[in-house]
Amino acid sequence: MNSFKDDIAYALIQLIKEHRRQADEALKQLGLHAAQEFVLFLLWEEDGLSQSQLAARLKLELPTITKSVQRMERIGLVRRHVDEKDTRISRVYLTEAGRELYEPAMQVWKNLDARICLNMTELEQALFRRLLQQGLANLS
Repeated sequence: MNSFKDDIAYALIQLIKEHRRQADEALKQLGLHAAQEFVLFLLWEEDGLSQSQLAARLKLELPTITKSVQRMERIGLVRRHVDEKDTRISRVYLTEAGRELYEPAMQVWKNLDARICLNMTELEQALFRRLLQQGLANLS
């Protein structure tokens, strides 16, 4: 009889938890809280997204994004401006300090990717990515 610890879901959850723990530890050294790096990454690609757009793209609730953006604004990483055409919309922009954190935050993720894939061949890494994408597609 197999233990639940042999299940793919259990192994995946443990991997995610350890990844998040190590990411949190490294990002804390940059002054970032969990998931704030994702806001930086999205704004780096497309500055001026609304808080609703950030929430939708990150698959988070709007109040969660609002709190994160407020915290990031307090420490000078982003600034919010009311949309010129629709005053109900608040757009979020990176500050220079926010832009400067992009590379260090991205390096945290690259380092974690490298550690996850340690001792995997390039083919195994490609297969691992493909299987993760397929698993996500199956559940979506």
